[in-house]
Amino acid sequence: MSVHHPWHMWSTVLRETYGARVHKISLDLGAGCPHREGLQRKGCIFCDARGGGSGAALSGISLAEQVRKGAETCLRRFGATRAILYFQSYSATFLPLEELRRRVEEALAEASRAITVVGVAVGTRPDLVPESVLDFLASLAERPVLQKDTVRGNTEGTCPPFPETLQIWLELGVQTTDPAGLAWLNRGHDLGAVEDAFSRARQRGLHLCAHLVAGIPGEAQDQLERSARFVTRLGAEAVKFHPLHVLRDTELERLYREGTFTPLSLDDYCRCLVGALFALPEGTIVQRLTADAHPPRLIAPEWIARKNDVLARLEDMIARRTPQP
Repeated sequence: MSVHHPWHMWSTVLRETYGARVHKISLDLGAGCPHREGLQRKGCIFCDARGGGSGAALSGISLAEQVRKGAETCLRRFGATRAILYFQSYSATFLPLEELRRRVEEALAEASRAITVVGVAVGTRPDLVPESVLDFLASLAERPVLQKDTVRGNTEGTCPPFPETLQIWLELGVQTTDPAGLAWLNRGHDLGAVEDAFSRARQRGLHLCAHLVAGIPGEAQDQLERSARFVTRLGAEAVKFHPLHVLRDTELERLYREGTFTPLSLDDYCRCLVGALFALPEGTIVQRLTADAHPPRLIAPEWIARKNDVLARLEDMIARRTPQP
């Protein structure tokens, strides 16, 4: 079923922009987070020891090896000849600036040997974006795309025309714009930090993506919709949506085992998501529609592991709400 809607899916936007499939290479710097005790303990109640990423740092996999494996996966599994380097795990900007700069430069140099690098995405907290980091990210946006002819194995200019400079995304873990919800998640920051981060990042012309979750106990049924409206008013060009889900060895698992937290059902999540999607301004990019977790790491709800079923149910609900031509 093909459904027309006013927002844009990320994969489609990238293909139209760069003339071919673009894939994200997720990287783990082991940066930690000011809200955690090392990489293992405390932090937000939903966050496990992997810090929202692959766990590569805990496994001792070097950054260079992560980049090489990621580029190989792009090329062989997904047939993607262009890539965005995504510094995903923990709070990437928790590293000292010079170390962050060095690691980003290392990843760019390594990746460009194998694949065309068209952008960089950095995931972090709204209260962890100092001026110096924003300036560094803005400077990356002036860098030329690192072209690599992955078929011929050289850097000849065989690619179709596309933007000449790197696309730089700052991904902020907003989660919710309900102050009570932020407190329940033990986020450790308030809504003022969100507004401040967006304002200062916009001044540098960075692309902004907000991460939002549905299913926080006590929130209004339309809170995901309210959060989506809020962050797009602040300047978010893209949104990632997630259901609040239980990962092994987290504080949320303890609450789930005690019976004090119940995850959303598939239908309830899709209803929340449809409301949020239709609240987005026209042209907003949707980078993610659901979580990506599997047992044994995933404890609940089990439907998250059935991603195709989630997307099919969502598409059916969208079709019922969308006027047919």
